[in-house]
Amino acid sequence: MKLYTITYGDSKAGKTLAALRAHPDALFIALRGALTCANYIGVEPTVAEYGTAVKGVKDIVKLVKEVSHKYPAIVIDDFSIIADKELAACKQQTQGWAAFDVFMKRIYELQDVCRNADCHILKTMHQQAPKEVGQSGQKRWIKGGPMIGGWQLVEKLPAMCDVVARVVYDKSNPGWPYVYQTGPDPDYTTGDRLAISPEKFPLNLREMMLAADIDVPRPKEYEHLDAYVDALSKELLQEFAEKRPDVKRVLREALPSLSSVIDDPRHIRWVFADALDRASLCDHNNNLLDGYIQSL
Repeated sequence: MKLYTITYGDSKAGKTLAALRAHPDALFIALRGALTCANYIGVEPTVAEYGTAVKGVKDIVKLVKEVSHKYPAIVIDDFSIIADKELAACKQQTQGWAAFDVFMKRIYELQDVCRNADCHILKTMHQQAPKEVGQSGQKRWIKGGPMIGGWQLVEKLPAMCDVVARVVYDKSNPGWPYVYQTGPDPDYTTGDRLAISPEKFPLNLREMMLAADIDVPRPKEYEHLDAYVDALSKELLQEFAEKRPDVKRVLREALPSLSSVIDDPRHIRWVFADALDRASLCDHNNNLLDGYIQSL
């Protein structure tokens, strides 16, 4: 199964780092400097830099067609900014409202290519608030969603995706205080047509996909980390069952043994984060029916 996913939210909420954690061996199409956060987990992503290797949406379409069979995933990072630049180029080339027609045609071409790619496709985008559109007497309210020029695309862009996850603040989440939301929202477009994700879950697409029995192997140089993630997540899951879970204690106790087998402390931090997220997802799945009843 190949997923086409959009994640969107405010700046600096962790969208790009989450994409790197999910697909460290992906081809990243990104603006210069966008992937400096890869240093946080100690990976070196493959990048096609926007502005040099690719210079517009047409180039991205061509690249995805040519290489989607060569990579496990393609990530188009900060697509809202890329789309803004594309719309500006269309306005320079075409007069008036016709520029939006050209722009939408290019976006639809990219949508079709992403939908039919031979690998997972992930776009990260900024967030656009709900707003009223149209002229007097013909106004209507549209939900917030991924930020992109032209109000129609805010609704249409997510329609072809499998998963549309909004990044929201949640201080109750162990670890990073932002989570993905795919559950219903009256004001923002969110969704998971495959019903494979919880309504809210940690900022970890790979763990969500693994929990849904989608194979997402780590690159060979990092595959040894999985055994440590699995063992530590089981300890954390047991701790979650306590009345007063002490997650920090579990991680501190695990640190000496992990330090003896993993040289790079950034990779230990990666193990900690994935183990926390795996335990959180397992805990959610274990309480799935109770949670459903409580939500009624």
